[in-house]
Amino acid sequence: MVKMFRRSNGKLYLEYEAYGKMVQKSTRLEDTPKNRAFVKKEVIPALQAKILRGDLLKEKPKTFSHYAEIYLEEKKQLKSYERLKKQIEVLNGAFGDIRIDRLKRSDIKAWIRQQLEFYTPKTVRNYLSNVHGVIRVALDEEVITDNVAKEIKLPKHHPKEVEPFTPEQVRKLIDNANDFFRLYLAIGFYTGMRRGEILGLMWSDIDFETRTISVRRSITEGKITTPKTHKSIRTVPILDDLLPYLKKPKHSLWLFGAKDGSVVRNFNGTRKRQWRMLLAACEIPYRKLYATRHTFIVSMLKYTDLSILEVAQIVGHTTTQMIVQNYGKYIKGEHLKIDRSVKLFTDKSTDSIA
Repeated sequence: MVKMFRRSNGKLYLEYEAYGKMVQKSTRLEDTPKNRAFVKKEVIPALQAKILRGDLLKEKPKTFSHYAEIYLEEKKQLKSYERLKKQIEVLNGAFGDIRIDRLKRSDIKAWIRQQLEFYTPKTVRNYLSNVHGVIRVALDEEVITDNVAKEIKLPKHHPKEVEPFTPEQVRKLIDNANDFFRLYLAIGFYTGMRRGEILGLMWSDIDFETRTISVRRSITEGKITTPKTHKSIRTVPILDDLLPYLKKPKHSLWLFGAKDGSVVRNFNGTRKRQWRMLLAACEIPYRKLYATRHTFIVSMLKYTDLSILEVAQIVGHTTTQMIVQNYGKYIKGEHLKIDRSVKLFTDKSTDSIA
């Protein structure tokens, strides 16, 4: 079962079967009578005991990233593969170097609590589902006996409300932004368009005569698609404050074109860092870029005479109920600004009936 032999370097080696293949391993001992006796009496019996227990029959556990690669390969046919690939990159950043049998349930739960500071419970559940899937691969290969990610429940989560930017913060961000973010923020703050809709804009979508922008496409997960809903295909007005920022460059048909003329398809790590740095430089608490849309809608409701229906049409909401439900809480106290001299019960018809 275990064979001892000497190599040309004068050291004693052992040959045995482990993990389904023949293994030759050095004892690091010189070939002397004393060492041979020691290996026969101590080393070989201990190794044979491991073999009999089955410790060396199974493949040695590898890192989380190894099984994550297999998990990804199994999912290649999915339409959501590119999104899954990005999620696995995030998970590898957290667990990739940990050997799969040493990954603890407490490690996963601690990571989940951390992610809930930045992502919605739905997104975190997706990540957790993928952790479970990666560990299941190792389970199927019989290098572990339990999936430590099973039945992990998310802790109670009270999501942070998205606070709109104040008018002062809007001006500060635009004034301090680089060219890319200055144009992006101006469009976001003055039209309420979604991130993908802004990235998908072409100069042909802008009509300077009628002062309108046609929302015809969106960029989602790096792909050019139609906007979110049928109502999202719309025309929005160009406000006076936005007009100065719409200066057409010569190198691209897209508003947000790369140097080679192609469209910028996502906010990669560099742009995410630039956004965080801009907020920090302006001494503004972190918010996602989506807050530009919230800011526009709230400002429209607070500072203009537009009806809720008109605001819903501009931003591409399917119903006015969504506007009331999501943004009504930000305009508390507006009812106290009414004209106190308004007369409710002085209509002539009412007087005549009385």
